[in-house]
Amino acid sequence: MSESKNETMDKLKEKAINIIFDLITNIPDSLHVSAIDPENRANMLTQQAAFKAATVSATLSIPAGFTGILTAIPDIAAIWRIQAQLVADIAASYGKIALLTREAMVWCLFRHSAAQLLRDIAVRTGSRIVVQKLSTTALKKIVEKIGIKISSKFVSKSLLRAIPAIGAIGNGAYAYLDTKEVGKTAIAYFKALADQDGKDIADAEVVDADSAAEQGSKEQGADT
Repeated sequence: MSESKNETMDKLKEKAINIIFDLITNIPDSLHVSAIDPENRANMLTQQAAFKAATVSATLSIPAGFTGILTAIPDIAAIWRIQAQLVADIAASYGKIALLTREAMVWCLFRHSAAQLLRDIAVRTGSRIVVQKLSTTALKKIVEKIGIKISSKFVSKSLLRAIPAIGAIGNGAYAYLDTKEVGKTAIAYFKALADQDGKDIADAEVVDADSAAEQGSKEQGADT
């Protein structure tokens, strides 16, 4: 029995790792474009995605027995896809979809639940987070660690599903809050990128204005 349980856990970890890696390497497109008020739209998109994830999670069912956990993995993946689409839509709303790399995706999706495992991905520079580009091998290692952590947490959560009504409510609430955290991370990340671009433009305008003024002074001096 113990051996069967271990085999199931190994399969669960493998499935979770494969799904996560597929999510971050096949970044979804977005139908949204840069918004006048990106933060307001991003908050609205987060709320919509959270409700959608909660609905999906609340309607999931797992067959009796520990091995039934494996049958729910494709449905759990649906929640992750909702969250990945949310990240893409938030990036597009801030006009930063081109900067949504696989490293940025894994950061936005799992920063709130596996922050310690993502220390090699992001570094803080001033008020913003810079996500570093990793080799495929290095990224896979991080994804493997995340997959193991999440699959273990998933097993403990699955025990709640043994009581249908309570399980549906509890897991729906978890999916809702989890998706809200994904949205919060994505908003903070892409807002910081947009703010930095705005600052760079403003600084460039100041430099241009100073240069123009200095040039004007030189020309006035030459005339006199």
